[in-house]
Amino acid sequence: MKNILIPYDFSAYAKAAAITGAWLAKKTGAQIHLLHVVFAPPDWSRLPVEKQQNYPETEARMVDAEIKLDKVAGSPVFKGCTVHTHVYSGSPREQIVQFAHAYTMNLIIMGVHGAGESHHLFVGSTAQQVIRNANCPVLSVKKNYNPQKVKKIVFASNFETEEVTDAINRLKNIAAKLSASVDLLFVNTPLNFYDTPSAEARLASAAPVQQQVKFNKHIYNDLSHEQGILNFAKRTKADWIAMMAHSRTRKPYYYLGSTETVLFHAEMPVLSFRVPDKL
Repeated sequence: MKNILIPYDFSAYAKAAAITGAWLAKKTGAQIHLLHVVFAPPDWSRLPVEKQQNYPETEARMVDAEIKLDKVAGSPVFKGCTVHTHVYSGSPREQIVQFAHAYTMNLIIMGVHGAGESHHLFVGSTAQQVIRNANCPVLSVKKNYNPQKVKKIVFASNFETEEVTDAINRLKNIAAKLSASVDLLFVNTPLNFYDTPSAEARLASAAPVQQQVKFNKHIYNDLSHEQGILNFAKRTKADWIAMMAHSRTRKPYYYLGSTETVLFHAEMPVLSFRVPDKL
């Protein structure tokens, strides 16, 4: 955990992400990168200065964002942290993903809307698109989240994809820094039911052999995969939920996968690991 990216649009949601990022940076020793993206004409950064002056409003927004972002970086929230600020132009969802890839970010932390707010504020949002496309894990937090401690993380999966091992290893490293345990969760549903020996075999094959982090294995029965995850996390008083998020490049933006559905309804943060679509 060397670099944490926090997309910052100066909203209450971004503030929650900043508070979480600062807290996590102090736990891991990571550097913080605050990124604000200004909507601007295509290739704004490549335009000669004389042509940029043809767009005084955009130029003013860029300068204003730089001033405001520097002020945020110097606020008490980030005391003791190494913070870098970046103001880019273009589409936020594209620039965030490209920045994270180009500068090898280890984690993106974003503030997101929840079920208590308009459904349309999440569907098609920048956060939804980043979750689907970012190469690094994404930690999504609601605007009222204020981290105190993380002692229990639920990792929910069917444990059948080859990417699960990589995700669990990444999660193990984060959990170790937080001194948290991990509950590996297999949810049984009526339409996708596995007998106990089969479910236990999948869980056993997924748990890494190491001493750093305590891994617990659970089988939970519910009417749907998403509801089972939410009910189990609430019942066990989990601090975070971790899941695999599929790219879903062939699905419309208004289609919500399991990770997005859980994130929309969960009260606690959701840590997602992207699974690329298979050709």
